[in-house]
This record gives sequence, C-alpha cells and structure tokens, in this order.
Amino acid sequence: MDFWKNNTIRFDDISEEYFINIDYKKNKSDMNFFQSKKYIILWYYACNGNDFINFPINNKLDYLELNWANNKSFRGIENIRGIKRLEVHYCTKLENDFGLSSLQETIEWLHIDKSKKFEISSELLSLKKLKVLCLNSCGTIASLDFLENFPDLIDFRFVDTNILDGNLKPIIEHPKLSNAGFIDKRHYNYKSNDLKMLIKGKNMFIKKNPVLTDGQETFRYNIFDSGKRV
Repeated sequence: MDFWKNNTIRFDDISEEYFINIDYKKNKSDMNFFQSKKYIILWYYACNGNDFINFPINNKLDYLELNWANNKSFRGIENIRGIKRLEVHYCTKLENDFGLSSLQETIEWLHIDKSKKFEISSELLSLKKLKVLCLNSCGTIASLDFLENFPDLIDFRFVDTNILDGNLKPIIEHPKLSNAGFIDKRHYNYKSNDLKMLIKGKNMFIKKNPVLTDGQETFRYNIFDSGKRV
C-alpha cells in the first residue's frame, strides 16, 4: 500500500477498501468513510471556517488530495498527522501554511498547485523530512534560501511561481537536490536546461526506478524504499 511513493499514482490499482474519490458537487456525502481509508481524493470540499478544525481523525491516511477546496490555511490538519503525501490543487483561497507544522513527523511529499495567494512561513519550513516539494503557481517567494531547511529534499518544483531575487544558486548548493522544475524568467541567473545539467547526478545514490502498472510507466525515487539517508 505504498502507492504514494510513485511520482504518478494509478488509483485504479488501489482497492476500494483503502481508497475513495468524492466530488462534493455531485455527492453530499458525510465523512463517515474518512477514518477507514488510506488514500482520499476530495473535490469541492467546503471546510467549516475555511480550515480543517472539523476534519475527522484518521491515523491510517497516507495520501490526501484536495481539489477546489475553500480552505485558507491548514489549521486542524493535525487530525491526519500520520500522512505521508499531501496534494492541494486549485485551492484558490489558500493564503498561508498555518497548521502544516503538525505534519512534520511524517510528511515526505507536499504539492501545492494553483494557489496564487499562498505564502510560506516557518510552518512549512519545519517539515524537515520532505523529499519532494512542489509549489507551482503559488505566491511570489522572496528567495530560495529557505531550501536549506530541508536536508533530505531531492526534488523541488516551482513552475509558474516567481522567485523575486532571481537567484537559483541555492538549488545548486543544496547537497541532495537532483531535480528542479521551473519556467525560465529573465531575471533568473540560470536557465532551466543549464541548471538541470548542473545538478544532474549530484548524488549518485539517488535514482528514479521505473514502475510499470497495467502497461503505464511512472517512476519512484529509490530513497523512498531504501530507508536510508543519502
């Protein structure tokens, strides 16, 4: 049940016993299902008070994906403090990372996409176990100096998110970062292709292992299975 480690998850491979996908525009389901699932996708979930204070407790959850939810922060997210991977897409009201620090003991993969109001603070910086961080189409980030807070980070993506000072050198200087995804901008001091060549193979122990399911291929970073710090 470690599908969350794959770059692309094929949810068809996950038994209904462990996975549920609910569109709240079509199905006004209650949350009775929540405590028994390990993989949950929610569409148009309306958070009471624009946070997760009333979220049910689930200590089994490995993966949560929110699409078009109305949350402004992550307050209350400690109810799923055992989570390994959190994805947030098109949550356009999201403003800050308050509450994320409660996940610092377990979360290894964080993906926030299309939240232009979102700004980072010490809450996100406390997630020391992150290996993959995606902040795509988020609010402007002053600089990338914050990357030093994530000693195990190997993959950082900031597509359509502006780095104000234009200095991408912290990506090169990070001891483990071996993949970066972004869109070239005039004020950046490195082009995407040039930077990728500079960090490629930085850590010889980090590899993308192919994963083939039902004829479709994705990959998984080997460090998710090694249990080792590399």
